[in-house]
Amino acid sequence: MSSINSTEILVKRALMVLLIILVTTNCKERGQEANTAANSNPLKETISELKETNKPLYRTSITATDIDFITEQDPDAFKNLDYLKRGTREMPGSDTGDLMDNGAFIFKANFTAGNPVEIWAHSSFGTSNAAKEYAQKLSGRLGKLPLYMRNKLSHVILHKGDSNAFAEDAGGFFVLYSENMDARISTNDLEETVFHETVHVAFDLAHAKSKEWKQAQEKDVTFITEYAQSKPEKEDLAESAIFAYAMIYYPGRLNKNVEDWVRTNIPNRLKFLKKLFEENNSKT
Repeated sequence: MSSINSTEILVKRALMVLLIILVTTNCKERGQEANTAANSNPLKETISELKETNKPLYRTSITATDIDFITEQDPDAFKNLDYLKRGTREMPGSDTGDLMDNGAFIFKANFTAGNPVEIWAHSSFGTSNAAKEYAQKLSGRLGKLPLYMRNKLSHVILHKGDSNAFAEDAGGFFVLYSENMDARISTNDLEETVFHETVHVAFDLAHAKSKEWKQAQEKDVTFITEYAQSKPEKEDLAESAIFAYAMIYYPGRLNKNVEDWVRTNIPNRLKFLKKLFEENNSKT
């Protein structure tokens, strides 16, 4: 009787040990699978696939990425904002359809270096205080621009509404809308929007259709964004410039996979923009 019990006990112990081994192994395998999933980098996989297909990396540079190209901690040359007067100004982009605004609020943003920039807020803001609120939201973002880019600005126009920003390179200005500004601020994108539109003002006339830029486009295998690809003479320079700017002025700010993609897929435009930034910076 005792012999049989001893055998049964040994068998039960062996089965228990086997069960523990199986459970432990299964748990480890599941843990490894979980770690693999947690450590996988969808961006890396996407970039790898895009290298093979030569597709753009993003839809657009600003609203279709989670990249904070320009941060709150970056140097800001903005000093103060002066309210000058109300006056008549040419205000393209008005929802009223009127080109001239007879009661625009005129401000002057001053900086620790470089030229001041006038900000014209449409009379539809109603009061100087309401207009000043949005002029102030803009001013600090202007202060984060490279000096040589900000010095190219003649003025900036502010409208009430929710339309998209646009620039007039020949006139040396760009246009923003109040609700769109608030939306861009909520996603940390207003600095990038100001940068993008200022690139149009600072560089488009001289470079967007230049032989050197077109050669760089032809040598590279793709475009950084679908937006750039859809308008190569109008948007590629501004779309590519913000990636180049972050890589040149703040190396390591972008995800390494993004930097690798840029160096691999648009090296000639990166080289062109690096030279452009350096040459203009040396003039200030």
